Amino acid sequence: MQILSLLPVRTCTQCTAGKFALAGSTTCTDCGANTFSSAGATGCSNCNAGSTSSSGSSSCTVCPAGSAVQAGTCTQCTAGKFALAGSTTCTDCGANTFSSAGATGCSNCNAGSTSSSGSSSCTVCAAGSAVQAGTCTQCTAGKFSVAGSTTCSTCTTNTFSSAGASGCTNCAAGSTSSSGASSCNVCAAGSA
Repeated sequence: MQILSLLPVRTCTQCTAGKFALAGSTTCTDCGANTFSSAGATGCSNCNAGSTSSSGSSSCTVCPAGSAVQAGTCTQCTAGKFALAGSTTCTDCGANTFSSAGATGCSNCNAGSTSSSGSSSCTVCAAGSAVQAGTCTQCTAGKFSVAGSTTCSTCTTNTFSSAGASGCTNCAAGSTSSSGASSCNVCAAGSA
């Protein structure tokens, strides 16, 4: 009499998407974070720059605008920076521009205000200064400005100012000045 042993029939099953197996493996293994695979894969592929995935993924997700890949995850850009969709880094806003957190671009400062690179807000130029070449610059003697000015105005005849003035001062009785003066001149003897 012959004894037949019944062994279970083994079949190979294709790994599902997001998993892989090498030849001779008995189990399928999840792809790691920031990698992916299709069904039946023998390995996992890295996500493209600017995209991420969780463990066991069949595809990668592009980071949305306003965020970038940082430490393997899509992270919102901080204020003063921006990113387009699929970015690998957040970029500083340029001088005289600003942004809030999660920005897709930077906004220009209003007239009469400035900012340095990477700013989250703009600073209004103080009285006695105005925006010149992108920075708040003190008005010269004989000129003045109010806060937020884009130019320094010239003092009129019979008024004067020192550097950084927010207004012009009238000349005292018996003295005069031309426009744009930094001081008044006393009238000469024999004149008034």
